[in-house]
Amino acid sequence: MSWLLLTFLSVVSRAVYGVLTKVLSDKVKASVYTQAALLSFAGGLISLLVSPLLGGLDFNFSEVSITAVLLVMLGQGLGNIAYFQAIKSLTNGTAQIAFSSILVFNTLLALVFLDLRLSFINLFGLILLMLAILSVTTGKVELNKRGVALMVLAAFLFSVFQLSSAVLAQQVGAAVYLLIAYFGAAFVVFLIKWRVIIKDLKIGERRTTLGIPLITAIPSLGNFLFAYYAYREAPEPAKVAMLLTSQVVLTVFLSYFLLQEKDHFLRKVGASVLVVVSVILIKD
Repeated sequence: MSWLLLTFLSVVSRAVYGVLTKVLSDKVKASVYTQAALLSFAGGLISLLVSPLLGGLDFNFSEVSITAVLLVMLGQGLGNIAYFQAIKSLTNGTAQIAFSSILVFNTLLALVFLDLRLSFINLFGLILLMLAILSVTTGKVELNKRGVALMVLAAFLFSVFQLSSAVLAQQVGAAVYLLIAYFGAAFVVFLIKWRVIIKDLKIGERRTTLGIPLITAIPSLGNFLFAYYAYREAPEPAKVAMLLTSQVVLTVFLSYFLLQEKDHFLRKVGASVLVVVSVILIKD
């Protein structure tokens, strides 16, 4: 399977996951720490169950970058905390505007740390992708400075996670990568607020508190898994991380159907066309 198709499948999975995280945030009456920890833990459990289908578990870390492992854990764990905290105080439009900053972070970090080289055509495609993201996220904005700052922080942390994943995907198998990403993130969150998490689990309604994170973890797993294989197949893994940011467009698009956010539909259709053109330009 080509890396572009794998990237597209990861983008679709991430967009579905993005809509479900809004549902999780609204429905699960628990702290953001509990939401983040449960989501990651549920993803880890599913990963463990499907690990035999992904080549099994090989924990030989002799040639693995411990720095990449730690950055994956911290980027995902802390990113989830900031993300869930931010979406509690932001409208969907404002949240997506702030989160679109991940494109800037991905590009800058890839240029500095992954020796990414961009041609003029690549840069033009990058500009088109940014225009596509901005065209579907602009509109009426209710400015919440703290919420916006937290979402930009989440974008930076997820950018660190994505680019570290590009490195780690070359060094470990798919099953081990998923366990590091999920259980590692859950461990980071639990380490920070374990008392709060245990308290929430004791008083929360079990079906909702445990069920929604489990459902949300399924598209998250698709996002991670397809991205993992895209990183391995792509000639320049950093470009995969750049293209993954197009999920912002699809997230807003899905919100039209699933969350009944029906404003600016034609603008969203135009943005989707821009994304296709940008992908063609960035991939070369």
